[in-house]
Parts: sequence; C-alpha cells; structure tokens
Amino acid sequence: MYLDYHASTPCDPRVVQEMLPYFVEVFGNPSSASHGEGKRADEAVGKAREFVARAIGALPGEIAFTSGATESNNLAILGSFRAAPPKRRRVLASAIEHKAVLEACRALARSGAAFHVIPTDHRGLVDLAALVDLVDDETALVSVQAANNEIGTIQPVSEIAQICHRVGAVFHCDAAQALGRIPIDVVDWDVDLLSISSHKCYGPKGVGALFVRGGIRTAPLEP
Repeated sequence: MYLDYHASTPCDPRVVQEMLPYFVEVFGNPSSASHGEGKRADEAVGKAREFVARAIGALPGEIAFTSGATESNNLAILGSFRAAPPKRRRVLASAIEHKAVLEACRALARSGAAFHVIPTDHRGLVDLAALVDLVDDETALVSVQAANNEIGTIQPVSEIAQICHRVGAVFHCDAAQALGRIPIDVVDWDVDLLSISSHKCYGPKGVGALFVRGGIRTAPLEP
C-alpha cells in the first residue's frame, strides 16, 4: 500500500495520452517557431501555459515553466533577494517549510543575508504576531507554504500576504502540496510568487511552474 502521495503521485493515464504526441509527432523545439514543427510545439506550450494559469487564477504571461517546485522555489527566493534594493537584506521563512525553501534561505545566509525563522504553533500554523514583529522595511522576502507536506496544515495565506505587503516585502508561497487539493487563487491570496509542481497532482515528473505577479519579464526577479 502506497501512502505517500504528498511526495509523488502516479501520472494519470489521461495525462499520458495528452503527452504522447509531443514525444514523436510534435517534436519540434518551441523556441524555433520559424518553421512548422517548431510553431506547433510553441502553440502547445502556449495552451499548457493558459491551462496552468487558469488553475491558479493567473494570467498566462505570469507563468514561467521550471523543472519542478524546487527550481521554482530557488528562482523565487534567490532571484527576489538578488533583485531587492540594497537596504533589504532580511529573509523570512516558516519553521516547517520544505527543505527546498529552507536550504535556499540558508544559502543566502551564508552569503551575508539575515535569515529569520518564523515560529509555528503545535498545529503548524504560522504565528502571525511573531511574523508582524519579524517583518520590517529591511525584509526582502517572506516564504510560507500554502499546505504542509507532512502534517497537512493549511496556512492563512492572504493574511500573511497583507502583513508582508504593509512593509513592502515580497511574499512567496510554495503551493506544491495545495494544487489539486484546495482552491488556489493568486489574486485572492495576493501572493507575489507561487511555486507548483506537476508530479504532486498526477502529472509527469520534471515539470513545474512559478507564478510571477505581473510577468517574468517585468518582475524584480534576477535569474
């Protein structure tokens, strides 16, 4: 009996059927849209981008495809910090974040950032009062997951976003465990960055996405 769907799910047969043409028939490079095969592939990527955007209430231009939630988390955390104003040298993350988030924050700390852990209660909920005390106008980024991968705690994401935005901090949310399980709306949640992963919700491994408010080309995010 397999009871670890928060780690990975099988690929749904319907997903496999949708993917099959792109292994053999539509094999072009979507970046080579000057010829027919590339154009067909590019159109397929565009449709996929629209589908992902609809799933989380975003615009297609706000979706950047990655190799998974780990890359999305790294791009969000490291990229935001690198693009932040010089006075914003603080990074915050909850005590029960996925290691992909915590390790990225620790990497920044080794490079001179001030990394602070937001405490949680016995249920895994972020201590909002502690967050208010920790976040300030020197904070570049706050990262809090939507749903925990081990104990299932669902965080008050929109309340956390409000606290962050009061002082102008960027708010990142790792929603890899939430997609397909609870409704996600990046507008209602008011997140700046949101990470998702395909293989957590019956899609293929090696595919993820990062929502970037306003679009990847205009956001303060350094690759």
